[in-house]
Amino acid sequence: MKGAAGTDAAAFFTRLRDEAEAAGYHLNPDHEFTMQLVDGLMTNVDRFGYPLCPCRLSSGDRRSDLDVICPCDYRDPDLDEYDTCY
Repeated sequence: MKGAAGTDAAAFFTRLRDEAEAAGYHLNPDHEFTMQLVDGLMTNVDRFGYPLCPCRLSSGDRRSDLDVICPCDYRDPDLDEYDTCY
């Protein structure tokens, strides 16, 4: 699968996984579920030009959306409370 900007989903997944692991995080082991999130991120990159968290509402204005650009500001509080982000 490729986004409108030509991004390959597998390559985007690999980049996200590598960045997460370098920071001490892990992506959800449910690969199908995780790929749905990757697709949502890719859609938002194509739509807005930046990887908006697909589980948060956005304005479409980068400055206003800084808190919901993946990894969003809500990741660590969600991990603390639910042991998972999204």
